[in-house]
Amino acid sequence: MKNKWVYLWAVVFGLLTTFLVYRFLVSVEKRATADLTEKVVVVAHDIAPRSSLTKEMLVTKNLPAEYIHTQALREIEDAVGCISLTSLVEGEQLLKSKIAFKDEVKNGLAYLIPEGKRALSMLVDEVSGVAGLLKPGDRVDVAAIISISDGKEGEVLSSLIVLQNIPILAVGKNMDEKSRKAETDNSGKKTITLEVTVKEAQSLLLASQKGSLRLLLRSPVDDSVVVTVPFKAQDFLE
Repeated sequence: MKNKWVYLWAVVFGLLTTFLVYRFLVSVEKRATADLTEKVVVVAHDIAPRSSLTKEMLVTKNLPAEYIHTQALREIEDAVGCISLTSLVEGEQLLKSKIAFKDEVKNGLAYLIPEGKRALSMLVDEVSGVAGLLKPGDRVDVAAIISISDGKEGEVLSSLIVLQNIPILAVGKNMDEKSRKAETDNSGKKTITLEVTVKEAQSLLLASQKGSLRLLLRSPVDDSVVVTVPFKAQDFLE
């Protein structure tokens, strides 16, 4: 009877030892595998071109370092908000060359426009365009001088602020805020492209048809919006 218990305990300890050895070997294998792999961002499902990337579209995966592309992204946060330039297939590594990063000018003006905004161009000269000192990234107010009917005196010449704190996307064909180049035509005029909402575009288009426009350059640290009313010629006498 005693020998039976000895054999039973021997079997139990043998199985326990085998289990512990197995767990140890598995942990060693995992550590060794982890040392040979690196995290990379891959596509969670097929993505169409010109799609805005979200966290749900991407996952991270550990792959052998030798199989990771040099342009592959390593963090999902770096890709969120970017735009796919081509079709992306489920499971492929997300490469920098296949997406347009925020504020990146090399892929064209369309990729600089935030969601919900539009690009609208206007022609300015040395006076209306702040002496040609505007550059991409600046913010401006748009002022207009137009005739407004007051219902009594007919058309009254007035100045008013049409839009405030509007970003400049491009000056001529230049979309790089670091560049100092300024393109002008034979008349000394150049094109300024503004970032506006649809409603702001309506106001600007109407004002440009009814009168003359000027841009007011803002300080880069000033994003205030001032409540204004049209200023009429008769206000000089008050």
